[in-house]
Amino acid sequence: MARDYLLAMAQDDGPSAIGDIAKRLERDQIYANVYRTQLIKEDIIFQSSYGYVDFKLPYLRDYLREHGAFHQMRRTIEGLE
Repeated sequence: MARDYLLAMAQDDGPSAIGDIAKRLERDQIYANVYRTQLIKEDIIFQSSYGYVDFKLPYLRDYLREHGAFHQMRRTIEGLE
């Protein structure tokens, strides 16, 4: 789910609104907050302002945009096994 959170963030050109991420994940904000907190602790994203997060790792957004379809397909296949 953390990977899905990052893919949802990658759809934005800049900082992502936490509410928008939850909508893209089709989850409530409380559920999405678990993964936001995890990704912040792992130093992958940071809270850029109140209600917004952004990527801490340079070029991660670009990587996810280029390879996002692969990651989504991999997730689907893993779910079938």
